[in-house]
Amino acid sequence: MLVSEYATKTINNRPLKYGTRQSYFKIIKSLGIWDLNIEDVTSSLILDKVDSMRSHNVKKNVFICLRSVFKDLGLFQDLPILQGISKEYDFPTQEELHDLIDRTKYRRILYLCMYAGLRVGEACAVIPSQLEGNYLRIDRAFSQDGKHLGSPKTSGKVLIPNWLVEEIRSMTTEDEWKIGMPTQLVSWACGSLSKRRGGKRLNPHMLRHWFATDMIRRGINPEIVRRQLRHKNINTTMRI
Repeated sequence: MLVSEYATKTINNRPLKYGTRQSYFKIIKSLGIWDLNIEDVTSSLILDKVDSMRSHNVKKNVFICLRSVFKDLGLFQDLPILQGISKEYDFPTQEELHDLIDRTKYRRILYLCMYAGLRVGEACAVIPSQLEGNYLRIDRAFSQDGKHLGSPKTSGKVLIPNWLVEEIRSMTTEDEWKIGMPTQLVSWACGSLSKRRGGKRLNPHMLRHWFATDMIRRGINPEIVRRQLRHKNINTTMRI
């Protein structure tokens, strides 16, 4: 059986989130094993291919994917279990971030990343009915390609500033993100504008890390930080 046949059947039959399925397909295809026979693919072959990858975290994700997809065949279970390495960001000042964000047409979305800690797909999916007072219920997210609106990576409620509550409450259907619009549009706009202005290249997920970093700097209890970020485990919050 070809890797493509087995992987397609296995991934589609598993109760995986849309984004995870897409990620697994992308990883397997990028390794150049998609059209090979399964019996021709070994852990040694994978290690040779992964060895040229510079990013430690990309290697980690490749190993997680292969161990998961092919576990019923007993393949790749001997691949290393790598721990993620945290990124270090050199953030612009808060004023510089505001100046950048206010120049984009995705202002509300980027402020949801910066002051609510949302991932970009979650921020794009926000609508007024998710508000509960000053809390925003995170229970939906767009996929990166914009073709799918489903559940977020982690659900929960986050406390947001009054001014952001009012911006969300005043949204109309015209302001809502639509199926078919890739969330990458926000990332591209953010990165392109920051580059043109001669500053550090930014992406929306960095604003989520800014949100966490700002809370830590202000002495917020780590458990509150965990809840706001919707991490399932406090160790994730403390490690990152």
